[in-house]
Amino acid sequence: MGRKSKGERHTFMTRVPELAGKRVRAEAVALGCYYTDYLAYVICRHVDVPMELPTGDVVNHAEPPAVGDGRVQFIAKVPMRAASIVKDEAEDMGVSLSDYIAKAICDFHDVPFEPRVMKKALRAWAKASEAGEQLPMTG
Repeated sequence: MGRKSKGERHTFMTRVPELAGKRVRAEAVALGCYYTDYLAYVICRHVDVPMELPTGDVVNHAEPPAVGDGRVQFIAKVPMRAASIVKDEAEDMGVSLSDYIAKAICDFHDVPFEPRVMKKALRAWAKASEAGEQLPMTG
């Protein structure tokens, strides 16, 4: 018999600074859970969606891939309710989903990180400003 379903999830990929990556790895190892489950917990906390702290018996954690810009790449499988909030907030901030997730992880672990505002968001805000409109900008 397999394990109980965690429900429908959305998969996000993100890159975090090395220090945040080390802290994520240490926490997941200490809890005995998968990185994806630990990151889902962090993201749920960030958007105020209840999720139990994951624990388990995972002992073999694959090393997440390092990327050339000094960051570490992770995958997070986030419950759909939280994923919906993440998508809306990232759009409102004008940042990529990857950067939004990275910011949530870094904030949780007290690691400095500023998401980059996407050029298309900057253009939309400029265009709206010229037209006398106001678009949401919470970042």
